[in-house]
Amino acid sequence: MESSTEPRKRKVLLVDDHASLREGLAVVINAQVDLIVCGEAAEANQALDAIATRKPDVAVIDLSLEGRSGLELIRDIRLRHPRLPLLVLSMHDEAVYGERAIRAGAQGYVHKRESIQKVLAAVRRIANGESYLSGPLADRILHGAVHGEPTRVIAPDQLTNRELEVFQLIGEGYQNQEIARDLGMSERTVETHRLNLRRKLGVDGAAQLLRHAIQWVCSKK
Repeated sequence: MESSTEPRKRKVLLVDDHASLREGLAVVINAQVDLIVCGEAAEANQALDAIATRKPDVAVIDLSLEGRSGLELIRDIRLRHPRLPLLVLSMHDEAVYGERAIRAGAQGYVHKRESIQKVLAAVRRIANGESYLSGPLADRILHGAVHGEPTRVIAPDQLTNRELEVFQLIGEGYQNQEIARDLGMSERTVETHRLNLRRKLGVDGAAQLLRHAIQWVCSKK
């Protein structure tokens, strides 16, 4: 007699500060025969609580969250839950943030502009204990491993992850108020990051910082 027991669905935790994106992704995931969303979180503390209570099989994490960044959250999760597979789903340029996410502890990186089929494929691979990287990112990491070279982040290496986020948004034309809203910080904190950026990059004023940021963003396209 054949068993009618259905295979257990893999539980997915969604971590993104945009409710509409979480809801849309949850609808698609819950329609799959092998996946189900077990919880959602908009910021780091909620995500850590959800991991502890919901016991997901994989977490899908955006890099831009309220308060702490997704990269900081990944490091926290890796310390507390070293075996939990983590997939980054972000709007940020993979060439800039992909290697940072992998070094922080993620097993995969997918850009939000990719098709939902690729997102689902990435979730399944990560949940199965595999990695999911684009061709260019995988090539860079493999090249470094084969030649005994550390992976090189294509970004100003002296910047912190948060400073890099601010620097990118400056180069994309965002004003302080918009940066503060998108990164979940005060405008005063944004201005502090700007001052730190000018000091670390050796630029004299806001106009020169903007010019450097625009040139850097354009070089990644």
